[in-house]
Amino acid sequence: MTTDAPKLQLDYGQAEIGAFLEGARNGQFNFNPDAVRQMVAVYDTLLAVLTNVRKDMKNAVYAKGFGGFESAQELQAGFGGKAAEGIDAIDQVIVGILDLQEAHLRSARLVTEVDELSQKRIRLAEEGIGA
Repeated sequence: MTTDAPKLQLDYGQAEIGAFLEGARNGQFNFNPDAVRQMVAVYDTLLAVLTNVRKDMKNAVYAKGFGGFESAQELQAGFGGKAAEGIDAIDQVIVGILDLQEAHLRSARLVTEVDELSQKRIRLAEEGIGA
């Protein structure tokens, strides 16, 4: 989905998440693996919700049935634009959640789970989610 308007940029703490992820990659943290698995499960639930909302919003981008009047077409374009902005925002949050998952997993030395997360990132990117 491409538009000429600049994309919405959220500040959801990406600098802090990036610092946490960098520290985790450098071995600065040592978290309890069981606690991390529980946290990752919470993130997975959030990802599922956001992914479903994103799919619904994608349908709204191409909503039909507003009628042929100019004002109706403007309304349709407005709804579509807001839905596209919402998708951009959700994508940014999804990237942040994936980074948080990776940081937590690395902090608990859960290498297999980090590999699985990398595969999840690839699948989501193939769907255009979080890419």
